[in-house]
Amino acid sequence: MKIYYQEQPPKQKSGKKGKLSKAEKEKLKKEEAERKAKEEEEAQLRAEEEERERQERERQEKEERARIEAEERKRHAAEVGELNSILEGNLTALENQNAERRAKAKWNRYMLCDGSPDPTIPGEINTYMNLWKEDDSKNDIESVLKESQLTHSLIGELSFLLDDTPEEELSEKDAANYKQTILELETLLAEKLDIATVDLLKNPTHDDAASMADQETSNLQLVQQNERILLMLWGNLSKNPRFKTFEFEEQNFGFELTKQLASLDIAIRIMHLKYDHLSHHCRTFHSKKKKKVVPPPPEPEPEPEEKAEEEKKEGEGEDAEGEETIPGMEDLTLKLESEQAENNEEEKKEGEEEGEEKKEGEEETKKEEEAEQAPVEEEEEEEEIEEDEDVVDLRQYQPLGGVIYFDLLHLPPQPKNAKGWLMTQDVCDELKRMPYPGNDNKLGQTLSGTLPMGQTLDPKAIASAAAAAEALGAPPVGLNFTLPENVLFSEEPQMAYWSPEGKHWRLDGFADMKYDEDGRTVSVKTINFGALTCTQDKHINMPFQSWELRPKQANNALLTIIAALVEIEIEIKEGLCCFRQPEDSETKPELENIKDKWVTPKELIQLLYSAGVNVFPTTESKKYVSISEKEDLTEEGVYQQMALTASHFAFSWSKWNAESGTEKIVVQGTELLQDEPVIEDEWSLLMISSQRAMKLRMTEFDDQFTEDFAEGTEFHADLYHMVLDLSTEQGIDRMKLSSFQFVDAVYQLLSATRVITYS
Repeated sequence: MKIYYQEQPPKQKSGKKGKLSKAEKEKLKKEEAERKAKEEEEAQLRAEEEERERQERERQEKEERARIEAEERKRHAAEVGELNSILEGNLTALENQNAERRAKAKWNRYMLCDGSPDPTIPGEINTYMNLWKEDDSKNDIESVLKESQLTHSLIGELSFLLDDTPEEELSEKDAANYKQTILELETLLAEKLDIATVDLLKNPTHDDAASMADQETSNLQLVQQNERILLMLWGNLSKNPRFKTFEFEEQNFGFELTKQLASLDIAIRIMHLKYDHLSHHCRTFHSKKKKKVVPPPPEPEPEPEEKAEEEKKEGEGEDAEGEETIPGMEDLTLKLESEQAENNEEEKKEGEEEGEEKKEGEEETKKEEEAEQAPVEEEEEEEEIEEDEDVVDLRQYQPLGGVIYFDLLHLPPQPKNAKGWLMTQDVCDELKRMPYPGNDNKLGQTLSGTLPMGQTLDPKAIASAAAAAEALGAPPVGLNFTLPENVLFSEEPQMAYWSPEGKHWRLDGFADMKYDEDGRTVSVKTINFGALTCTQDKHINMPFQSWELRPKQANNALLTIIAALVEIEIEIKEGLCCFRQPEDSETKPELENIKDKWVTPKELIQLLYSAGVNVFPTTESKKYVSISEKEDLTEEGVYQQMALTASHFAFSWSKWNAESGTEKIVVQGTELLQDEPVIEDEWSLLMISSQRAMKLRMTEFDDQFTEDFAEGTEFHADLYHMVLDLSTEQGIDRMKLSSFQFVDAVYQLLSATRVITYS
């Protein structure tokens, strides 16, 4: 039998398990304290080391910055001089080219033998106007529309001369004569159109006008047009009050008369002029001119001998003002001061006796002296005149689509057939417009809801007329039309009528306006007859969301502007440019007729403006748009230098431009030698002020704006030399091929759009 023994665990000592002795606790505490002390000492050493490294780094950065600034100061004058030389050379070449162009155009005009008068020669243009005015054989509408083409050509020629000729080459007298000639030509054309209208109204049933009568209503209807004028004429021959509405279907114009007007001897003339010849007479049409501060002319530098004498005198004066004085000078000074005080008291008594005349003379003399010393301010800004709220401010709104004349006319006595004879009453050729609202009883009956015996009026019509009378003060007539297909309206247009007395557009007198955005149709009730137009906010596309200027090749670049509602591309090549719509953006059919047309920058600006795409702010635009305001001289300088480098260097909008203040401009830039979009990581931030240009260390995607410059870069006097520092030899070689025409075209578009401020 085997016996197994199980080993018993050792007996534990009496007391609690794991309890440390007092000596062990003290030991642990000491070790923990030593560990913490060591850690604190190490942390302190690390902090001291980091502080030393930070101070050393700041010292090195400060020394590096000081070195860079010292080098910048050395080359600043050279860089400024080089840039000015380039700009002056381009400006001289451009002025010479424009002078040659103007001289050639003048010679070609002189040699032109097409029978048209030279509008700049008073004798020729006055003879032309007098002959046309007195020629009664060409008063028919076909002849007037044909002659109007020459008239518009002459007006355009004078307008171009006023805009294109430099101020120093165009005298005030000539400019005034050109403007007066334009006004006289416009007036003569309007008179001829009125005479032609009377001729049509007097003879609506002659053989040649058999097609003028509407088959359904037997009323006169006529449409005549050319490229710039569309004339639609309706005559109330039947006087049937059932026919109150008429539609020129092909022209998309129509009107609706009140029942009382439909029974009167009236005619309606709708004449759509596809140009605006009225707005330039308005006070708010032209931008305000800035106040020009003209510094006093600098004094000529003295000759070396004179300069030495002046320095000697200044040195003597400084000695006199110093601590050392000439013996006896103090007593002499006190004596002179005492005598001067006595003289002042005597002069004061004499001045009181002489009265206010002497004071006024002294004040005038003082003002003259101050005026001679202070910079001269040319007050070119016109006084603000408070207009009532219904007057259209053309600095904020723009008329679009031309002018629509909606005229209510007296219908002259009509020819009558009597036993084979056509009897016509002899009346004058003056076009008689019917005032509206007038004092005619039949017109007033609509307001009161009464009608002649035997006639009734629908109660709904009475209510409608009463509502219109309350809103407009008279029963309104209806007008409906389709907006021109070559004008982009980005919002519901406002109707306005021209006030000949005030020479401005007004908004009152319209009611119940309806706008169909899909069909582009407008219907409105109005008591206004005369010149009408549609207006739109000029700044609806401002501020811009972003912009980019990137090169395609030498003397070829693409300016892209993403405005508030449209996206446009302008390709610039040599001295010309053309408008394009980006492929990935919404197509605007209204802009198709101006696409891919190579024109000058001025012509493109006018084409876009007339088409309803205004991305060209004026001096007053900052009142209506939130902008990142910058110093004008700095901004213009940046545009000039961007234009110089646009053949090889791309620029773009930066969100940090708004954070940099008024004195500094921030843009993104990078060299681009391929015709392709820029990769986001390749952009660098460039900051430009009136004193220097630098590349920033930060990027567009940083969270906070700092002005720390990028390592390995240098400060430069301007953006142009900053770009040279960031460019390769290949890029610089391409830039040197830039023509002055290309540089000027880019500058004109940048300066006109002001993308830095309005983005």
